Parts: sequence; C-alpha cells; structure tokens
Amino acid sequence: MNTLLVLLLSLVPPSPLPWGEIALSIERDHSTSSDHVTLCRVRVVNYGGRSWSGRSIAFEARAFRDGAVAATERGRFGLTLLPYGSLETIIGFTGRFDRFEVVPAGRAPAGRRSRSGGPPHRRKPRRDKS
Repeated sequence: MNTLLVLLLSLVPPSPLPWGEIALSIERDHSTSSDHVTLCRVRVVNYGGRSWSGRSIAFEARAFRDGAVAATERGRFGLTLLPYGSLETIIGFTGRFDRFEVVPAGRAPAGRRSRSGGPPHRRKPRRDKS
C-alpha cells in the first residue's frame, strides 16, 4: 500500500514556484574584469518557509545596450534553497555591459532576441526545383 502511495505521489507534477516568496536579483561581479566578458552574480532569496530544489529555479538574465536587450543567458541554481535562505550562481555575457535584469525562465517579452543577441531564427521558404 505504501509503495502505491509513493508511486502515485511521484507521478504528480511538482508545484509551481511561488514567485511571491522567491526573489531573483542580478549584479555585475566586480571581483573580476575582462575586456571581452562580463560576469554577473545571480541571487535567489527565499522569503517563505518551504525548501526548493535549486535545479527547479530557472532564470533568464538579460544584458542591455542602448536601452535594448543585447544578450541573454539562461541558468539554474544548484543545491537546495532553504527556508529564508539564499543561493548564488555566476553567469557570463560575451561583451561588456553595465545594465542587467533577471526574470524567471519562460517569462520572455514579445520579440525576444536569441541568445547571441541576433534576430530570432526564421525558416527560409522552400523553392520548388522544377
């Protein structure tokens, strides 16, 4: 009977993250410098009383140039986010940037650019070979 209960519980999808209790932040990592790469620390803070797997907390970090998104990177955390605790990870953007934002993964604005900062990939129409 207990085996059946464990099996049924494993089939239930994990509950969505409570973004009202979990907050993301990003800042440039000033302990390193480079002419070609900008490193940033992404931090998540748990203001709730429940633990979360760091692997389940996915984010998208964006770097801005001239008021537009110039580069994006996606990431996750490791370990376990304990109640009222925090986790950090480091990500890198190719290029030099001073302005950043971080959002939960999957919350992309309309017209989102690709990871490289270029236009979204578009499929070319096929030509008939007659």
